[in-house]
Amino acid sequence: MTFKELLKTVTFDDVWTELDKEYSLKDEAFEAYLRVFNQLEELTPEPNHDGFRLAVVKVEDEFKPGKFVYDVFGIKSEDKEHYALEMLPWKEWLSLIVVEKCTETYGSATVVAHSLYELTFFGYDAVDVEAGIEKEFEILKERQEEIENDTAKYVSWDELCKELGYVDDLTEEEKELERKQFKRIMAENKRVYEMLLS
Repeated sequence: MTFKELLKTVTFDDVWTELDKEYSLKDEAFEAYLRVFNQLEELTPEPNHDGFRLAVVKVEDEFKPGKFVYDVFGIKSEDKEHYALEMLPWKEWLSLIVVEKCTETYGSATVVAHSLYELTFFGYDAVDVEAGIEKEFEILKERQEEIENDTAKYVSWDELCKELGYVDDLTEEEKELERKQFKRIMAENKRVYEMLLS
């Protein structure tokens, strides 16, 4: 089933219930997401030439043990990589094939809700989102040229931390505990991904 077809199987109220439960949204978010939902229903899907399938998987947050989040990404049949979809125009989202096990496990409204949250990364209107994506591609192209021309300004990790005001004051024992938690979470999340995406 495509994402466009999946949209036709849910009501906005059910989608909103999931969005409101999972994210700290402002009052005006209801209207914004309703407009997105309605706009998606009216758009004509365009082929996704990259061959992505849409996956929505609930996993433990690697940086906040005990907190679970929904990971929304694209996958391809021929590899195990997870691909970010924020830079994909909405018309292409509509043609993505949704991983069936995801809807079976979490429900259609949940898959749609988290997909809506992800696809609104650049805004709440298809035209504005495409303009934002185009702008980001231009910035990336400029940065790539800077790297290739050796004109890029590099900043060390320590400089960046200092600039951001980040101080790593963990003890060695705390760092080791953090590493162990991270490894445990990554192993468990890998098991969940394999179960849903095999």
